[in-house]
Amino acid sequence: MSTAEIDVDVYLEFVDREYLSGYITGGGASVKLLCPADDAARTRLSAGFPEIGDGFAYAEVNAATTRIHLIDQVFTTIARQLDWVGLAGSVVRAALDHAGFPAPAEIDGVDLGAIARHHDVDAAELYRSTRRAVEQLVLRDTEMSHEFRVAMLRLCQERLGRGDVTPDERETVIGWLHGERLPAADLRRVGLNAKVNRYNARPLLLSLTRWLRTAGRSGLVLRLDLDRIAVTRRPPAGLRDGFYYTKATALDAYELIRQLIDAIDEIEGLFVAVQMPPALVHDEARGLPAYTALQLRVADEVRDRRRQNPYAALVRLGSDSMEVS
Repeated sequence: MSTAEIDVDVYLEFVDREYLSGYITGGGASVKLLCPADDAARTRLSAGFPEIGDGFAYAEVNAATTRIHLIDQVFTTIARQLDWVGLAGSVVRAALDHAGFPAPAEIDGVDLGAIARHHDVDAAELYRSTRRAVEQLVLRDTEMSHEFRVAMLRLCQERLGRGDVTPDERETVIGWLHGERLPAADLRRVGLNAKVNRYNARPLLLSLTRWLRTAGRSGLVLRLDLDRIAVTRRPPAGLRDGFYYTKATALDAYELIRQLIDAIDEIEGLFVAVQMPPALVHDEARGLPAYTALQLRVADEVRDRRRQNPYAALVRLGSDSMEVS
């Protein structure tokens, strides 16, 4: 290797040990630009990230299948990969703990009748206590956006199973998170107004990482795959597959990443791995050098060509083993 590269598996172990197991689990956030040297390294990287991190949710966004320069498209792609009903159920169980009626381990999900019998209390009173606890957990957490709190409250209310929110209304909320086109009347019925768009998507993403932690997860590992941005010419119409990027939309994608880096102090429990081919590291026309605002945030001022710094914002990865300390 002409330039020092860290073995992919070694780097994944490093990320798990030095970031996910402590810093990210503790509420930190980090964005790393990762440059695999070849196809083998890319394959190992994409296969390895879902396997690391204890208690983390995992999502990936590929520039070939998602307009990765649009934050609303990024959010809805992430949302489609998460178990929103399961997360709401976990928050309801946390609310039961807060109310003083923890659900026994042998009761799966949220069965208020069974939990009431276990604690020898009236089921209606348990419902009222749990609903109040849910509202306190969700509505009073102003670190999450108002729209997100309303959506999560509806999902939690549906999990309580008392008819406050119907299964159809639950699906409306999930469809909204997924970016689906929904009738305005259906959205108003669950307390939502605007669809997910470029103005509210960023607060929704920040709210999501907090919600995962409220639901007992360690955080979110997010892999953004920018390989498609390196394709400079669209193939003929019959051979096209997915999305292609002009220089302008490529720069918009870099701006999105720049914004994530600058928002690190506002985000909790998020590790972003931005996968990009070597061409984008050096290409003056449509790579990092074309967008100084991002390049200045990730480029090393001094770099040892014989040894990679695994803590760096931009890390080159290869297939040959190289230890990190």
